[in-house]
Amino acid sequence: MPIIAAVVGAVMTGLLYYFIYGAGMEQLDRYLGNRRSAKLRARSEAASRAAPVHAIRDPTDAAGVLMMLVALARGTPTPAQEAAIAAAMRKVTSPGEDHGARMAYIRHAATQASDAATAVDLLAPLLREKLDAAERDDLMRMIEAVAVIHGGPIDAQDKLIARTVRVMGERN
Repeated sequence: MPIIAAVVGAVMTGLLYYFIYGAGMEQLDRYLGNRRSAKLRARSEAASRAAPVHAIRDPTDAAGVLMMLVALARGTPTPAQEAAIAAAMRKVTSPGEDHGARMAYIRHAATQASDAATAVDLLAPLLREKLDAAERDDLMRMIEAVAVIHGGPIDAQDKLIARTVRVMGERN
């Protein structure tokens, strides 16, 4: 037993000398600083990725992003899904608008969102404020129309639609 205590004492003394007189404190400071920087960097990257969704002020664009998120929940959006989204967007926008640019913006904002749930949370207040009950019902039909392409919605799409319905129904 005294041998174990001597070994533990020697190790502890060595660690103490390393931290006091060696480079132990500098390495510990560097490690904690790197950890702090990594957390700040991750938070900053998440904020910059959410910027396109934060910038949306038009409920039409918000609806397009929600439809694109439902398509992305299945994987890479297919031409049939993108055509359905574009057709839905043409129905709710004026004929003179540049639908190609709008679709590019919608695609970019949806792919930059860190996750679909966060994007829904960011877009729901805008949609609740700008859309009446009938328009919100139309939006849900458009989202479900995108989900049924390719044999019906998968589990991830069902969960996203259910979350969207729930968040859209909440009042702040």
